[in-house]
Amino acid sequence: MATGCSGSDEETSETTQTSMATTTETSGFTTVAETTTGTDGITTAEPTDTMADPECGNGIVENGEDCDDGNADNTDACTDICTAAACGDGYVQEGEACDDGNADNTDECTDACALASCGDGFVQGDEACDDGNADNTDACTDLCMPPACGDGYVQDGEDCDDGNDLDDDACIACVAAACGDGYVQEGIEGCDDGNDVDDDACSNTCASASCGDGVVQAGEGESCDDANDVDTDMCTSACQEAACGDGFVYEGVEDCDAAGESAECNDDCTPAACGDGILNQSAGEECDDGDDDDTDECTGLCTLPVCGDGFVQEGEQCDDGNLDPGDGCDDKCIAENCFQFSNDGAENLLDNTWFDACIDAVGTKVHVILRDNNNNVVYEASGAKVGDWTYDQITSTTAVNSQYHSSNHNRLVSLDNGDKLMIAGRNAANSGCGGSFGNGYGIVIYPANPNYYSNVKLMAMPYKQYVAPYQGNRGFSGWSQAAEISYNGGSTFNTCNGVVPFTGSFEVRIEP
Repeated sequence: MATGCSGSDEETSETTQTSMATTTETSGFTTVAETTTGTDGITTAEPTDTMADPECGNGIVENGEDCDDGNADNTDACTDICTAAACGDGYVQEGEACDDGNADNTDECTDACALASCGDGFVQGDEACDDGNADNTDACTDLCMPPACGDGYVQDGEDCDDGNDLDDDACIACVAAACGDGYVQEGIEGCDDGNDVDDDACSNTCASASCGDGVVQAGEGESCDDANDVDTDMCTSACQEAACGDGFVYEGVEDCDAAGESAECNDDCTPAACGDGILNQSAGEECDDGDDDDTDECTGLCTLPVCGDGFVQEGEQCDDGNLDPGDGCDDKCIAENCFQFSNDGAENLLDNTWFDACIDAVGTKVHVILRDNNNNVVYEASGAKVGDWTYDQITSTTAVNSQYHSSNHNRLVSLDNGDKLMIAGRNAANSGCGGSFGNGYGIVIYPANPNYYSNVKLMAMPYKQYVAPYQGNRGFSGWSQAAEISYNGGSTFNTCNGVVPFTGSFEVRIEP
């Protein structure tokens, strides 16, 4: 209980709170009110006696006030005009998301003091519609947009709606993707040209045209398509008709196919072989005239003729397979000897004129050389000619029927190694194991003391006797075609006991 003094210019105020009543004295006016303090700390009062106009903000609920919390905070339960906080008062209080002080539900704050949002049943901002539900199959989607192809929701008239504008997935313009629609469905279709032409770049099953699919795409460069990857049949795995030069052997038709010539295959798909008449440079051929004649313009080895190849061709006097001078044939294939032959075990001297060139040759020195099969010189000697040689009188001037015996050779050539060289004339005529020395040309070399048939060192003559009346094989003991050259390694032998065949070559040179 407080007692106020009146009649004073000084204003004092004192409030005493009790559980039942509050007495306030202000400028000589006294108001008694019942007060109640709530759990939110706000004190409200029912005035029991008002003696002046209410004053909002004094903390005392007076006549006409809903409340008075003594502050100007409009966000609590009592506004600064002493009205209880409420949605629509323009102030955002607890439990409100907004409060724009109006009941317009098309702006940013609804009349329920909630922020405008799609689904609240009101069309706001950039919303085209708002039906207040989440049903996306009706006339307004949950995005507040009218239904449309591409919104991700299947509405009436749509097969599908995947919410994108891709043309390569399972839904295109809200129509289920299908082969023939002109769009390639990724992972499923290889192509889609929107037509039913099966032999263009895209088949009717929407598979990209490819070699091996069994359909000939002429426009894609295919000449065939047998739907397999076999390269040896009539259609290759590249869908081209089998042809020589394609690199594949057409079974039953081609022997080989190297896509051109190779060391093993000609460019006509036949096996490369020297002598087949087809020049194959990859096989090392310089020429190929289809024969094995070594003396024409192409040798049997398919090489062009050249001095030193071992074959005597036109314009050559000789060819010993090398270009070494001094071996009987010089590096221009001009003969350095007047006679040379190789004994290979067969009959090699086939006439009685074989020594004529040596009679005709100009020179005074006789040079004889014997080589083995490896071209190693095993005997070589030279000496001066005695007298003028003729076809019938070479180292003997006796009658032709007496030239078989060494004692009848009065012009033996003394060789530089001490041996003696005897040569019977072309028409010498005799026979026997010693007499056969004197039937046609025959060369015999003795040691320093010639003794007819008993100490022959080397001899070279045809297998046959060509001079009448003794035609036929020579009469030496053990005589054979292989004995046309006979040599005993430097030792002498007796022709009536047996000759010693030698395989190799023998030559005679007439030198200045």
